[in-house]
Amino acid sequence: MQSSVHTLWAFLFAATVVPAELVPAQELKQNFLASGVTRKVGGYSPQRAEMNQEEEIVKVAPEGLQAPKYGKIEIGDRSWAFILDEPEDGEARLFLDANADGDLTNDPEVKWQGKEQNNLTQYSGDGKIDLGDDRLGAINFYRFDPEDPRRKSLANTLMYYGDYGFEYSFELDGQEFSTFVAGLPSESTRLPIDRDGNGNISRNFEMTAVGKPFNFTGTTYVIRLKGDSLALEKADEEVEQLPLPPDLRIGKPALKFTATTMGGDKVLFPSSFEGKIVMLDFWATWCGPCIAEIPNMKTAYEKWHDQGFEILGVSFDREKMEEKIEEFLEERGMPWPQIYEGKMWDTEIGDMHDVSGIPFVLLVDGDSGEILATARELRGAGLSKFIGQQLKKKFGDKIVEEEEDAKEPEKKPQKDD
Repeated sequence: MQSSVHTLWAFLFAATVVPAELVPAQELKQNFLASGVTRKVGGYSPQRAEMNQEEEIVKVAPEGLQAPKYGKIEIGDRSWAFILDEPEDGEARLFLDANADGDLTNDPEVKWQGKEQNNLTQYSGDGKIDLGDDRLGAINFYRFDPEDPRRKSLANTLMYYGDYGFEYSFELDGQEFSTFVAGLPSESTRLPIDRDGNGNISRNFEMTAVGKPFNFTGTTYVIRLKGDSLALEKADEEVEQLPLPPDLRIGKPALKFTATTMGGDKVLFPSSFEGKIVMLDFWATWCGPCIAEIPNMKTAYEKWHDQGFEILGVSFDREKMEEKIEEFLEERGMPWPQIYEGKMWDTEIGDMHDVSGIPFVLLVDGDSGEILATARELRGAGLSKFIGQQLKKKFGDKIVEEEEDAKEPEKKPQKDD
């Protein structure tokens, strides 16, 4: 009898367990946004429109065309004709068949203007396209100078991307979230989800993609494409819950880590810099903006290093670059310690700091571990002055700032003198 009861309970329990694939998907609530979506998703994927069409694609053209080129922009299974008029003398103009009726004289005006740089002109502009259902979506354009020798393959190309899209709202374990999609969602769409509500999207901790399992709240979900809509369902496989992005705002504690410098010294960050303030600098030898900041860093280091300022570099260079990095440091006169993993964007210290672009810098108090400043304060010619101010806040009158005139007699001879 007891065995029969156990068998019955086992049967009833098994009957209540529903495989994840049988749980009905919940369609995400959709809200159309006419513009501004590329900023919300943190970027865009430009498409190419070749200007190789015949003028027959247009039924009615604007008057006064001098050197027209014809093409089509395509989004999904729909297309819209355009004309780019580029006379040798005079302003270029762009016309878009926003309502796709073949008449390019009854559409909203397209803004189109050029900007000269290094004897070349790059044009950019924006317009609108009729998406149906009384929806007008913003679309942005740009075009490189057809005489640009670096971009010969784009001499007859108009670049474009949609700035319209959708906001989707949904619940994860009872918590409200939202995401944004530029244009229409597809199987390759990436989805930003602002988990901590700070208005910024972390590429490492706040991104998922259509069809990819994710775990932000303790349960593994997946967002799938259902026609032109998105649906949320529990995933068949479980993945580890992602932590929230690190809070690296001014006044917050810096992240602790242990590493070994290229010189073989062990670093316990930030405690290895007790009695100092230290600038943590994520950079690479291939990063132009990083290299541009080196003179400012050298000026600050030379002036304040002996009074408590240190720099700790973290290289994002690829593997087997030790010798080249050391040569670079010597040639540029960069004596401060460097950490090098040889993993580029997969650098572990970079991942833990959620670094998605370099240069990335933080100024940290070695005693309290408090973040004193971020990129905004730590770039440009004013870096040395700012470091001096931070040292005076920490050490008071112990900090001595020598007058420039007083230092002149002590200037060492230079090779060119």
